[in-house]
Amino acid sequence: MARWWGVRATIGAGLAVVVAACVPSSPPERLEPTPVPDGVRVMTYNLLGAQADGNVFDEWAGWAARLDQLRPDVVVLQEAQGDDVSAILGRTTTPYALASYRTWECDAKGNPEGVAILVRTSIAVVGSGGTHVGESCVDPGVRRVLVWADLDVGSGPLRVYGTHLTAGGGASAASREAQIRAIKRIIVAADPGDDRRWLFAGDVNVTPGSFGYRLLTGAVAAEPGPYRFIDTVGDDHPNAVDPVVCPTVPADPTSMATLLANPAHVRDCGYTSGWPKDDNLLGCDLLSLCTSWEQRRDLSVRERIDVVLRPEGGPVTVTSTFVPNRTDADWAATGSEWFRLSDHLPYVVDVRVE
Repeated sequence: MARWWGVRATIGAGLAVVVAACVPSSPPERLEPTPVPDGVRVMTYNLLGAQADGNVFDEWAGWAARLDQLRPDVVVLQEAQGDDVSAILGRTTTPYALASYRTWECDAKGNPEGVAILVRTSIAVVGSGGTHVGESCVDPGVRRVLVWADLDVGSGPLRVYGTHLTAGGGASAASREAQIRAIKRIIVAADPGDDRRWLFAGDVNVTPGSFGYRLLTGAVAAEPGPYRFIDTVGDDHPNAVDPVVCPTVPADPTSMATLLANPAHVRDCGYTSGWPKDDNLLGCDLLSLCTSWEQRRDLSVRERIDVVLRPEGGPVTVTSTFVPNRTDADWAATGSEWFRLSDHLPYVVDVRVE
């Protein structure tokens, strides 16, 4: 079993408090182990919308610093506005290109959110596309997008899909299930030769054990598919796909205290979402005086809804997976604190494509 990686940080010293709160330090040191030479590192990350607009804390610079740290080859971003994408591309030291981007709306106006795929420029993008999935052009709650990029990764072609499914229960759950069915049909139909050279990444808003998760992965007996969609974290950490061992934790102080008392369990479960993120408290951001940041940090993540899936029985194999953890040395690296950047953490997976 591959291990979860530790992260080391290099944090600049001697900065005034105000400057430190607004200007990111040098990017933290690289993760160990480094990506395998013949592998592909894919990262999915929900940015929490356009949080950088008019905000004292510069999420754009923080996101870019974390990309330079994690060094993914392919990045699938959710809740990304056009200016978010441009700002990140202009701030990373690692060169990326925008391979695919589509907003939820049929007729994009203003600066709507969408899903983007960024690809390291050393990897050839040989094609890309996207489509809407859902019933309505005007309601992003039921109309979402599926984007993709066709890559030449050296060992052959690889298609990477990205999406962000509707959140919530009731009617929203029904919309999400319709989106899942539509997306799976698209993916299977796009692979008539059954090559299974693809990865599917995104914020799917379903947790292990739920009907939506079982529908997505192909575990609903009433809706069989040609093969199952495998949650890659389970290749590395089987507990993370077990809803009994790694359940969604209620957002109450007692439950969270019990969860956080066992950092190894949090790491093994790979929780990616669930904390309340408030980016516009002036005292917290500008002067670092707000004690509620400690409270927000301690609420940490408590559910896993950000995934990368692979096709069952295909040439894609997982070598390691990673989710940042509050016990990592650089959890609160100045200028790119995970708990200030979004209400999600990224999920990163290293794969080989035979």
